[in-house]
Amino acid sequence: MNRDDTIYWIDQLIPGELEVGEDVVTADLGDGQAVAVTLGFADVDTGLVAVDEGIDVRSELIVVARADAADLTAVLRAAVGKLTAAGGILPAQPGTMLPQLIEVDSVGHALFVPPYLWGGETPRVTEPERLTVLLQLVMLTDSEYAYAVDEGPGALQQALGEAGIDLLDWTR
Repeated sequence: MNRDDTIYWIDQLIPGELEVGEDVVTADLGDGQAVAVTLGFADVDTGLVAVDEGIDVRSELIVVARADAADLTAVLRAAVGKLTAAGGILPAQPGTMLPQLIEVDSVGHALFVPPYLWGGETPRVTEPERLTVLLQLVMLTDSEYAYAVDEGPGALQQALGEAGIDLLDWTR
């Protein structure tokens, strides 16, 4: 997808008016929540291939929080930088963790999860040579990250859900 097609796709998914930047779009979701999505990260090959289709799998990254757009944008840019520098060794897929990504309030580590905003299938665009999906970045505290390292990302997600932890609150 080119930049305009990506913006159009994101605009169809995100409620509210998009603020389009150079490499990130943001929107105010109301109730103090904001969302930011990368523009063009799908051009970065992180080594994933859809086995059945034999095409590259790429992602645009999304983050949602009760934080300002500048913090969300900084988090996404840090994630893009880390994944790009890894040169395909660090896959952009659910379960991948990014330790010491960036300090924002009391969170500094990140975990990729399937986007839960839509409560169903992950938004995707299939093109002849690649599949582009949204991949959500969830910020973690030091203790949450340590739990994920010890018990695994799946166990962390289950424990956070059972404890009713508000992942949108970066001051937790």
